[in-house]
Amino acid sequence: MLAKGSAFSHFINRYWVCSAYVPLHPISELQLDLHRPIIYVVEQNSASDLLGLQTACLQAGLPDPFLPIEAAGQSLNAIIFIHNWSWFSPRLPQLQETPYLAQYQQLLNLHKRNSELDIQLLPVSFYWGRNPGKKGKTAKFDLSEQRQIGILHKSLVVLKNGKDHLVRFNRPISIASLCEREKNQTGGDSHFDSQLAHKLAKIAMTYFSQQKRTSIGPKLPGRKEMVETVLQQPALRKVIQQTAEQRQSSESQIEQQCREYLQEISADFSYPFLRVFRCVLGWVWNYIYQGIEVNHAQAVRQACQSGAEIIYMPCHRSHMDYLLLSYLLFEQGLVPPHVAAGVNLNFFPAGGVFRRSGAFFLRRTFKDSPLYAEVFKAYFAMLFKQGYPIEFFSEGGRSRTGRLLPPKTGLLAMSLQTYINQPERNVLIIPVYIGYDHIMEVSTYTKELTGQKKEKESIWQVLGIVKKLGNFGRAFVNFGEPVNIKQHFDQQIPNWRDMGIDQQQFKEQVDQVAQKVMAGINQAASVNALPLCASILLTCNNYQVEKPQLFEYINKHLQLLTLNNSGSLVTYKQQSAADVYQQALIMNKFEQCGTSVLCSLPQAAELTYYRNNIVHLFALPSLLCNTVCYLRRQNKLLTAAEIVFYASKVYPFVQAEYFLNEPQDIKALLEQGLDELQSLAVLTKHQEIYIVADDALLSVFVGHMQESYCRYYHFLLLVSSNNSAWQDVDFEETALQTKADLQNHSIEPFDMKVIKVYRDTLQRLYPDFIKTDQAQTLLVLFEHSL
Repeated sequence: MLAKGSAFSHFINRYWVCSAYVPLHPISELQLDLHRPIIYVVEQNSASDLLGLQTACLQAGLPDPFLPIEAAGQSLNAIIFIHNWSWFSPRLPQLQETPYLAQYQQLLNLHKRNSELDIQLLPVSFYWGRNPGKKGKTAKFDLSEQRQIGILHKSLVVLKNGKDHLVRFNRPISIASLCEREKNQTGGDSHFDSQLAHKLAKIAMTYFSQQKRTSIGPKLPGRKEMVETVLQQPALRKVIQQTAEQRQSSESQIEQQCREYLQEISADFSYPFLRVFRCVLGWVWNYIYQGIEVNHAQAVRQACQSGAEIIYMPCHRSHMDYLLLSYLLFEQGLVPPHVAAGVNLNFFPAGGVFRRSGAFFLRRTFKDSPLYAEVFKAYFAMLFKQGYPIEFFSEGGRSRTGRLLPPKTGLLAMSLQTYINQPERNVLIIPVYIGYDHIMEVSTYTKELTGQKKEKESIWQVLGIVKKLGNFGRAFVNFGEPVNIKQHFDQQIPNWRDMGIDQQQFKEQVDQVAQKVMAGINQAASVNALPLCASILLTCNNYQVEKPQLFEYINKHLQLLTLNNSGSLVTYKQQSAADVYQQALIMNKFEQCGTSVLCSLPQAAELTYYRNNIVHLFALPSLLCNTVCYLRRQNKLLTAAEIVFYASKVYPFVQAEYFLNEPQDIKALLEQGLDELQSLAVLTKHQEIYIVADDALLSVFVGHMQESYCRYYHFLLLVSSNNSAWQDVDFEETALQTKADLQNHSIEPFDMKVIKVYRDTLQRLYPDFIKTDQAQTLLVLFEHSL
């Protein structure tokens, strides 16, 4: 019999308990079918749990769990529980005693009589507080200590942690699919039903305890204990001994220096602090932003539930990123990570806030202090080995241009080396795209790129930012496709466990994983209103366009995203062009004058930042349109072969700059792009010859890559005209001259890192230096952008 609770239980649940549930949209995210029966599977027949479940179900639009369901003419309870209630801590039931076994056997019998009946089993977990507790300590009310407890103990837990209650809906189990799969494996023998019922009962008895471990994370170490544990690591003890010999100092002196380094580095994660700070952050986000959109979090939850060790690698747009991702992961029912932060953020009071929220600090360079480097590696490896989720930014620092920067691979290399040392671990890297309607630092970025010295982070800078806080639109967090480290190494170096990996192979694998992560971030981009409008407006003459024309261009770009939507993690809101325009206009980054939409030159320079967030999504059609323009200027026929031939010469530069995937078949990729341009009515095709159908739209797509082509042209012109070998090229001087040449051709602030990517791609494609005829072909392809 279901525990429906006393009047007191209902009172507490209504006026004391604050419940949240994840995912926020369980019907769509878990692909639940409301036309098929849903039975909730819970761990314990507890009134507080079931009342919380009922509240969450009604809010989420799911069936009331207290109402019976009709299936094949029988009335069934909508809840199956593993353990029944008791006044005191119950003993764990034997498998044959569990009520779940009889209830599941009943469902199997129903399915056997009606094969079209496909009942959905929906596992639900309850978390009364999510404090994993401290290592070496036992707490009666911490979640990690909540085993099978009686009603009296549960009442105390609810009273203590009722303000931090989470209901998690997990991926449903289809009875029909399960029966079919098990039948194929067993051959459908006579004991099939009994075996399957026992198997499911056994799985259910271990499922919830496993989920608690993966959802809360390991117990948190005290900071002092963590420091001492790291100092006792054999590898670091050896370094301490060697350093003492080299410096002719005592080991105790070197150990004390290492201890001071660890005090500078180490986090001081505090769950009570995080819980309070979460409320503050909730107020801040609601004050600054109209909303925070999160997509694809279910895949991350599944990865965590599988027991994998998680590394989050987000892009880095703003200082807000440090707090935003940790806050959202906690809100999504995931374990907040330890976050690598620059030591420049370790100032009062932000340093203490970040540190107690899970941040550990690192210096920008380790070159001048090899001992510091070894201490940091030991601390990082300890976090990794103990199973704490880790977050570090793929680019190292914040992007000043809005585009992804070349990855910094130091922490990634440490992560992969730790995995190689313990290859039995299951490690997943999660690329994370973070975007905003408005970023408060953009004007500062523009000043820094034009030569102004970067302002040092301080409390005064924070107070200055607080004064500017206002409605910054929305924030967007999209989780990308996880990168499985084991699968990657097994695919790239199948016998690596037996043969080992040398330094060159390791460096290559680090670079390959880094490129996968960067491509994964871009493939999970969020296309919001301002970047989309900025991308279009910046391609128009004098940064001005009539509003009806702008609406048409917005619709065409949304149509393009729809064409590429199959299997894509890119998100965008299905709405009218007018709604997109209005959302962008209220950000006050451009103006409307009558029926014209326009922006000034300073506004255009700032808009390049927002455009660069998503312009990679239009890189391929832009490349093809630029190639069409080149062929028309050369009076060549617009055949697929000609377009593919010349576009493939430029694609490696575009791919490197915008972190596009390495295509298995470049010809097929470009031909698919031509088909999309036909679908958009940019091109038509007559007797194998392409014809430009819309010159205005062609010009818009050409413009997306105009500034990239300008950079390519000017840098290559300087490199090829005065040099005969790569070692003769003075990169710094050539880059500065390129910057000067671009002043009259580009509104985008110059970024040396982007030029380095282009130089590295040239050197990779032409290792013996680029020949005159090769350079001339590329220069002519790039020249029309001037």
